[in-house]
Amino acid sequence: MPINIRIPGYLPVSGRGFFKSIASAALIVVIAVTNLHAQGEYLIGPSDVLHIDVFGEKDLSGDFTVSQDGTIKNILLGDVRVEGDTTSQVEELLTDRLGRDYLVDPRVSVSIQEYRSHKVYVLGEVEKPGTYALTTESRLLDILLKAGGPTASAGDNVSILRRKGGALTHIQVDITKLFVDGDLSQNILIKDGDIIYVSREEKGNITSRFYEKRLNVFYVVGEVKSPGAYELHEGYTVLNAILKAGGFTDYAKENGVMLVRYLDGKKEVYHLKMGDVMSKGDMTIDMHLQASDLIIVPESLF
Repeated sequence: MPINIRIPGYLPVSGRGFFKSIASAALIVVIAVTNLHAQGEYLIGPSDVLHIDVFGEKDLSGDFTVSQDGTIKNILLGDVRVEGDTTSQVEELLTDRLGRDYLVDPRVSVSIQEYRSHKVYVLGEVEKPGTYALTTESRLLDILLKAGGPTASAGDNVSILRRKGGALTHIQVDITKLFVDGDLSQNILIKDGDIIYVSREEKGNITSRFYEKRLNVFYVVGEVKSPGAYELHEGYTVLNAILKAGGFTDYAKENGVMLVRYLDGKKEVYHLKMGDVMSKGDMTIDMHLQASDLIIVPESLF
């Protein structure tokens, strides 16, 4: 039986395929708002690429990658700490320091060339699963629209894995309440490193669907070169999974790899020193994979 979908700010839409009706218009709004506010609100972090233009000073201008210690290197000022600042704050900082000892009335503009430090991972029944940059404060609907919206096979629930300290928490979101009842409490704030999984439309609770054993795939997210879902083959281990995902990035915490697995509805988390496996050949640390295992490669702080 058709249902009327109601989202605050939108006209009611009838039918389960409501996302197809609103996605294009809403995505334009989301992108427009993001582009307007991202530069001013976004807090710069390691691996972000900044474009700095010092008017009339070609040698001081260009693209600068923020190092893992949160600094950029300026040929006059040396290491300049920018982590946690906005682009306007960096403009003020550079203008002040360059004008103090080196330039007369410098004019500096700073923009984000590439967003790399804040990321969220979207898996499951969305049109474009993958890794997405958080360019400003984002909520669940923003990210789902960036990922193209749910597919025709999507269920009514979204599962979110979030790291708090060294622990993983599981958040279940009822998108039926969000889209049908207009319950904005379900449109939760998405944080850096969140893993969002859109379930398939089938029986069973969201936790069991997230780790559905009939889905012969595994997931790799975090600091690997090609995060995503991969087909599980007999005999695959965590090492095979990391290699399949392109190997570690330069920023990976290789000895901090986590394997998340649900057994009989209970979450099991294994901490693996995969750096020792790869550098020392200590294969006793490696583990065999099961269907729907999730491998998380965190970012090193150093």
